[in-house]
Amino acid sequence: MPRPRRATELRRRLLMLSTRIEWHPFWSTPDGWMPAARVELRRQTRQNRQADAA
Repeated sequence: MPRPRRATELRRRLLMLSTRIEWHPFWSTPDGWMPAARVELRRQTRQNRQADAA
């Protein structure tokens, strides 16, 4: 399977976004500690992806 031409650029962007999510102030709050918060984030992300695909 050939690698994308911009694989390094994409990897860097993924790393940057992952870091921003990890260090976002929300995760330092009591709500961010609860597993339900992560489930809700996944639900919203899935919903946004479906809306973008439509």
